[in-house]
Amino acid sequence: MNEKRGGLRGHYRPWACPTILLVLTAPWMGAQAPAKATFEDLQHRAEAALDTRPEEAAGLYKQALALRPEWAEGWLYMGGALYQAGRYAEATDALRKGVELAPVIGTGWALLGLSESQLEDQDQALADIRKGEGLGLGANTQFETAVRVRAAQLLIRSSSFDEALAQLQPLSRRHDNPQPLEEAMGLAVLAIPDDAAQLSPQRRAAVGLAGKAAWAFSTQHPDAAAAAYRQLLEQYPNEPGVHYAYGLYLMETDLAAALAEFQKEVRNNPKHWPALLVVASLQIRQGTPEQAIETLHAALKIVPAKYHWLCHTDLGRADLDANHPDAAIGELENAVRQMPSSANVHFFLAQAYRQAGRKADADRERTEFEKMKAQQDPLGVPALHPFGYSGKN
Repeated sequence: MNEKRGGLRGHYRPWACPTILLVLTAPWMGAQAPAKATFEDLQHRAEAALDTRPEEAAGLYKQALALRPEWAEGWLYMGGALYQAGRYAEATDALRKGVELAPVIGTGWALLGLSESQLEDQDQALADIRKGEGLGLGANTQFETAVRVRAAQLLIRSSSFDEALAQLQPLSRRHDNPQPLEEAMGLAVLAIPDDAAQLSPQRRAAVGLAGKAAWAFSTQHPDAAAAAYRQLLEQYPNEPGVHYAYGLYLMETDLAAALAEFQKEVRNNPKHWPALLVVASLQIRQGTPEQAIETLHAALKIVPAKYHWLCHTDLGRADLDANHPDAAIGELENAVRQMPSSANVHFFLAQAYRQAGRKADADRERTEFEKMKAQQDPLGVPALHPFGYSGKN
């Protein structure tokens, strides 16, 4: 394998139908010299065809793999060729075989996730992309961008806007900002669970400008971010999500102004549930728990079911602040049943038990919180969190 491939070969086109060429640099792979001239000939011909003739390359890899079926690198390259050719089901099968044989290759898992995403296997695609990220996506920045943007698009479709932003955040270290990246960020900060291509021209223009503003902020270009947000407000003051996006931006510097923007979003668009959640969170932080309780009961009617646990968590926090420990316990126990893996929920439930005088229960939940906290990455909270929820008072 040529060293120059660096994660993916240089002529990779991430936004069309890319040639995906994995660098498999594990020492044990480098030591596997082909045993037969026929195999070696097929390998070299397949490699030569891979960039420009993926169908031919896939056929040649298939022949080579018939001679050496345990050749992990060949399965991964054949999967990449099939992916480029748009044969996603076959690509997925080949890539699964490859990662079974070489489970430590992060780029293989990530490419498998990309292929699965084309088959609408969203949950499995995200799981495999995350596994690839954990193992490492290599040095090719185009490949990392393509993987993270695709994961963000899948998360946006499922209204997981905060997780989408967390996927994009590591890319802020880069200087390039391809259009799909800005579009994904714009969809996330406006909380639009749609493909940008399906939007009206005006809606898509607002998404592009919101993404430009959020990207400038994320990459620490404050003047450009401020100018882009001003332009967004001037050009699209009534577009759903605009005041919400601006509120996210203001949360870093002016919580009162941010709350006003979120409330304006809710007045203009009463079904904008992310704005309702962040309003409630800020009301708790500002010491008006009764208002937060009213807001959260309204949010529960429209928030997707997978976020009900978040509503119940904040209801528990608000009830605690309002000195209603029994009500808080009921809400937080509900939240724990729905999201037992959240360390923050166990923390607040421990507080509620302690306030109610249930010391043994409080100690149990505090122990659970400490155990989970030690296992979870405290830096995993994205810089822009669409729900305004960090688990802190």
